[in-house]
Amino acid sequence: MPTYHTVFISYSHVYSSIVEQLKQDIRAHGIVVWIDHESLAPGTPDWDNAIRKGIRLADVILYMAAPEALQSPWVKGELAVAMRNGKPIIPLWLAGKHWVDVVPLNMSNMQYIDARNGHYLQTLQQLLASLGVTKNTNFIRPTIVMSLLAPQIRAYPVLARLDGLGFEGWRNANGTAYIIPPMVEVSAGKFIMGSSQDDTEAYDNEKPQYAIHTDSFYVGKYPVTVAEYSCAIESREVPKLPNPYQNEFIEWEQQLQRPDNPVLGISWVAAVEYCKWFSKVTGQHWRLPKETEWEKAARWDSTKGCSRLYPWGNQFDESRFDSRAGKGIASPVASYAEKNDASPYDCHEMVGNICEWTSTLWYERPPYDEKKYENDADLKSSRVLRGGWLVYERRNVRAAYRVNLRPESGNGSDVIGFRLVMDT
Repeated sequence: MPTYHTVFISYSHVYSSIVEQLKQDIRAHGIVVWIDHESLAPGTPDWDNAIRKGIRLADVILYMAAPEALQSPWVKGELAVAMRNGKPIIPLWLAGKHWVDVVPLNMSNMQYIDARNGHYLQTLQQLLASLGVTKNTNFIRPTIVMSLLAPQIRAYPVLARLDGLGFEGWRNANGTAYIIPPMVEVSAGKFIMGSSQDDTEAYDNEKPQYAIHTDSFYVGKYPVTVAEYSCAIESREVPKLPNPYQNEFIEWEQQLQRPDNPVLGISWVAAVEYCKWFSKVTGQHWRLPKETEWEKAARWDSTKGCSRLYPWGNQFDESRFDSRAGKGIASPVASYAEKNDASPYDCHEMVGNICEWTSTLWYERPPYDEKKYENDADLKSSRVLRGGWLVYERRNVRAAYRVNLRPESGNGSDVIGFRLVMDT
């Protein structure tokens, strides 16, 4: 349970939009928020006494520090009442060049949360920690993702489905909308990568099998969706996807009609650009998975100490993946969850639906060497893709299957997408 159960927010109405968002996110963690326009009933005869009562009943005061707030007689009065009543105050610095210009003199030595960098998620995490919300508290906004998406998307039931799967809609302090996908943690340690010499279905570039270590990381449960990518395009910092071959299935306006599908027609360069944009708006470091990380998330069973042939086990089962992939139609994310398509780490659609970019430079023969094969500055050499599809033969949907393309390739392809990784 939080240390503070009731929060009074003192602010200038210039910053109503971010205050409204903070109010929703604080309440999502079981904390009561007292805010003037909601907590004062219409017709309240004595606003001054009502506000004083709200301050006395609050456990803590959240002061939204800004030049406009310091100039407001209402805000200055609220802070004075709070200090007379011995209430703890948490200053959240929203705007202003100098700290001393946004707080009363007797608050100038207070510790504050600096929210001026535009990284809303990072600010919220700091604030929740200050309020006593523990790290194991579910960090989920009860917000339908649709409200933060590009305005041309109107498929409400589909977007509500994404919300139910754990996709979280956010807007940072600059007003940029984005979606955080559900992630799972893959623990550090060794796993068995590749295929054995006696595996008759394996390709030579998967052999030999060997043990290799990875650090811990978070990986997306699903590939990046159209809904997620549309936020980047809507921000105007990531361009619309080109369609050089006039493939109707990846025409952007057509993809927008399928917001819960994996985004398609993605080059490696475009995937990296999305990761950079997403890192910027969230204040966290997001990237493509290394090939070792992708394979570990797809097949390593740490309980049994072995790697599976397929994410779900060692038996081929066409009902657990999209056998139509490569024919112009990829399935919506989580389409095969009820068929138990998940890997040991609960990642879905790891094979069969689309091919996914990794950060790794192509190499013909294992073993993997991070120093040799991880170089984001190389924009000419081919990159590894994983998660093949059933176009030619079933051996292409094994979890060890690997293929490569040049980094600018993928535009125009209806089977190429990506998923995200974040370091722990």
